[in-house]
Amino acid sequence: MPLAETSGGSKSNIVLTLGLVGILATLLVRMPTPMLDMMLACSLSLSIAILVITMSSKEALDLSTFPSLLLFVTLFRLSLSVASTRLILLQGNAGKIIETFGEFVAGGSFVVGMVIFLIMFIIQFIVVTKGAERISEVSARFTLDAMPGKQMAIDADLNAGAITEAQANERRGKIIKESEFYGAMDGASKFIRGDAIATIIITLINIIGGIAIGYSNGMEVGTAVKTYCILSIGDGLVNQIPSMIISISSGFLVTKISSSRSVGQDLSKQLFRSSQPLTIASFVIAAIGLVPGLPMLPFLVLASGAGIMSRVVAKREKGKDKKSESPSQLQKNNDAKHQPIEEMLDIDRVSVQVGVRLISLVDPRKDSAIFDRIGALRRKFAQQLGLVMPLVRLRDNINIDSNAYEIRLFDHTVATGRLEPNMFLAMDSGATKTKVEGIPTTEPVYGLPALWITEATKEKAEMLGYTVIDPESVFITHLSETLRKHADELLTREDVQQLVDRLRKTQPSLVGEVIGEVVPVGTLQRVLKNLLKNGIPIRELQTVLESLGEYAGKTKNPELLTEVVRKHLSRTITEQYKDKNGKIMAISLDPALEHQMASNLRQEAEQLSIALPSETIMAITNSIANAWKTVMDKGVEKVVMLCDSRLRMPLASMLGRQLPQLPVIAYNEIVIGTEIEPLITIALPQGTKTINPKQELAGATA
Repeated sequence: MPLAETSGGSKSNIVLTLGLVGILATLLVRMPTPMLDMMLACSLSLSIAILVITMSSKEALDLSTFPSLLLFVTLFRLSLSVASTRLILLQGNAGKIIETFGEFVAGGSFVVGMVIFLIMFIIQFIVVTKGAERISEVSARFTLDAMPGKQMAIDADLNAGAITEAQANERRGKIIKESEFYGAMDGASKFIRGDAIATIIITLINIIGGIAIGYSNGMEVGTAVKTYCILSIGDGLVNQIPSMIISISSGFLVTKISSSRSVGQDLSKQLFRSSQPLTIASFVIAAIGLVPGLPMLPFLVLASGAGIMSRVVAKREKGKDKKSESPSQLQKNNDAKHQPIEEMLDIDRVSVQVGVRLISLVDPRKDSAIFDRIGALRRKFAQQLGLVMPLVRLRDNINIDSNAYEIRLFDHTVATGRLEPNMFLAMDSGATKTKVEGIPTTEPVYGLPALWITEATKEKAEMLGYTVIDPESVFITHLSETLRKHADELLTREDVQQLVDRLRKTQPSLVGEVIGEVVPVGTLQRVLKNLLKNGIPIRELQTVLESLGEYAGKTKNPELLTEVVRKHLSRTITEQYKDKNGKIMAISLDPALEHQMASNLRQEAEQLSIALPSETIMAITNSIANAWKTVMDKGVEKVVMLCDSRLRMPLASMLGRQLPQLPVIAYNEIVIGTEIEPLITIALPQGTKTINPKQELAGATA
């Protein structure tokens, strides 16, 4: 296939090169009149074909090569002008097409032909070309200004799992191509304007030169004027008409918004959407026909046509209303009445309940992107965490606020949010200086202040530097972060058994040796849940089982086994917390404090705690919290708490309630050779009491 594409591309390049060589030859070599007729017919046919193709395109980028095509067609038409001028001046005959345009279109009159020619010039130059040029210029500027906001929206969709990396790259490429297209169209519009000016200048030169040559060859002045003026006007019209068609095509292309339909389909659907405007229009047209002096018949015919069209649209509207009035609600109630009692005991692991105004977002009968994005989110969870996320049940709930939604795990609400349908969430990226109007709200994931803005304000907000996100992306991002936070709660024993059975197909001896008496499935589940709770993927199940098989004979404590598994997953942990420069940014403990904490470890059943006075525990926790806030305020995205391996588990438990987002990792969980940059060192706060074993101890239970 690549070879076939290369071969086809080479042939296209050869054809294009030969075409350009032919254009250059036309400028230098005298062309026979039959061949000139053929080339002029090609020019007119090509312009009509381009107009039809443009009208059927669904978005501007469907014809991204239009600027280059415009240049090629313009050069082709100008070369034909040179060839026709040569024949008009040398032999007073430039073929049948030019003669026909001069005689038939202009009626054989020089004045009529000149008036028609000037009117077409004014239409093309002042109306079509100027408008298309202005639209291209504004679109190029707006597209360029909106690029940062669109890029951030793509990154948000990618992080939320709504799109894949390939889809993100495709969207980024489309944004770049869109910017380049409108910039090229802005420049290409100058060719159209120059072509219109060149056509009228060439026509005037043909008239003056033709009269002079005819007079010098012995023709009477009147005969020379009639002969050469008609030919010159015909030549101008032959070139002006294709040029105007190309200008109209350019105008259609730059004014075309992205749609799944062509221009004609969009116009018919939008103009005939409602019957009421057509009814009003029919009465107004009929009233105009009653004005004294105006011919009544044309207006009555048009009014009748509008009325008939109004009746047709009205019937279509009634058909849609009947179709929408389906007994779905009645069926739903009947199903609820006849539902077996046993099925009411089933609880959805993950469910989302929405208010009445958000039903359109989750209605499976409508073309909604929510379901596709949830599917992409489940694939992302499997790829990144190694966890098969359960199906998400979407339901409406009239008992909650109409714009609210609830994310539930096992029918317990764990997160809530609000959405505004048909609006966009705008967040200040930090670079905005001018505010936009909107409904104040709070971004549901990180609690940042935001605004709900209308679609009309979206482009302005993007130009001002706001990050603008559609409501579906807001919901998917919130759902993704919520499920990631509670991933350990979603892992059931049945899920673990399925993971083990899948691994058994490729590693039968490992699974047969470890799972069972050495490591029960329940113990494996607790270890995997601990890993997920710490944000560590469980994709490397083979590594997990190998480490458990080696150490499970020494201890059955799931917490200690988790620490063993973490050491074997050091590469995964290191890659997860490295920044873009390959460094690990860390908050560390002062050696003296670390020694005191390690000296006061206490084992309680399966739990390991730091036995220090409660005020000392609080002082250390507050110091770490302040250090973490300071680092985050400086813009450091990935930061970890580094400590001795003996302290990792109890320290993580101690910080879990106040700083759940701060990862706690041990030194031996980092791959040797990885650069560590300590940002802040936590020392024992001044003023704390000296640690005395006889004091009352407070354990931070793991």
